[in-house]
Amino acid sequence: MRAARFHGPGEGLVVEEVPRPEPGPGEVLIDVSACGLCHSDLHLMHGDLPIPTPRTLGHEAAGEVAATGPGVDHLDPGTSAVVFGGWGCGHCEVCTRGDDQLCNVLEWAGIGQDGALADFVVVPDAKYVLPTEIDPVEAAPLTDAALTPYRAVQRARQHLSPTDTLLVVGIGGLGQFGVQFAAMTGAQVVAADQDAEKLALAEDLGADVTVDVTQESIQSAVRRVTDDGADAAIDFVGKDETLQACGNALGTQGRLYIVGIGGGSFELSFNPLVGSELVCTNVFWGSIDQLRDVLDLAEAGRLDVGVEPVGFEDLAATYDRLEAGDVDRRAVLVPE
Repeated sequence: MRAARFHGPGEGLVVEEVPRPEPGPGEVLIDVSACGLCHSDLHLMHGDLPIPTPRTLGHEAAGEVAATGPGVDHLDPGTSAVVFGGWGCGHCEVCTRGDDQLCNVLEWAGIGQDGALADFVVVPDAKYVLPTEIDPVEAAPLTDAALTPYRAVQRARQHLSPTDTLLVVGIGGLGQFGVQFAAMTGAQVVAADQDAEKLALAEDLGADVTVDVTQESIQSAVRRVTDDGADAAIDFVGKDETLQACGNALGTQGRLYIVGIGGGSFELSFNPLVGSELVCTNVFWGSIDQLRDVLDLAEAGRLDVGVEPVGFEDLAATYDRLEAGDVDRRAVLVPE
């Protein structure tokens, strides 16, 4: 079978022929119909997170059950499904409470174990395979590009009312879903980006206010449409400047959720010039139950999923475009 293999930083991905894996006890073999391309793949290829190599990347998978290992009797071959990629050890406290993705990053699909940029992928536990009738090309990005923003917004909405303001920074592959989930909270949604087309998309997806950061600062824009500043901010970029802009835009007891892996950090200290008693936290993917929620929303037609199908031959060029910010919505590998 074909697999896009990572051999080390600076070498990109090499599409190779490798043996088709076979599922062991409790495992499921998925015939991959689609696998999303994620900006975090670029961080792996740049060596920002050292991982064992060679490794098949890809953690946003959808396809059909091809075979099951001993002990799996509830998934029939041919079942359409998505794969939850935040694999954990299955035995620790966070796994047993359903937050497998918080267990250990080096257990995740495409990081600690071979992922789904391939014709087939072995899933280590059948609980990570969720049947769905959603078209696999649209379903694949739901497993991360939608799931991670869903978790961020769910955490924020615990502290929001319809009279509050939620700031979303970065309307890319994840931010586009962040705006949609933010709009579902009933709060005022402010979306910020430097790309006019992405801001137009954000407005179409439910943003009440859009901010072109090349024309106006996020802080001034938020202060213009609120009394005290934003009640929560979700940063899908994660650079020093965007994190600081979010902090400056928050009001009293505002909350900042860091999603983007931009290498930045947010220094939280006593500062009478910005919001008092701020709270800052990061967001690691989402849980299996939250993925079920996302699938339910998509099946009900409540999510706008924009995808660009690409083939194995397009992977290198598409990742270059992704790094340059030239991919609209979400690029998805479709093996053919």
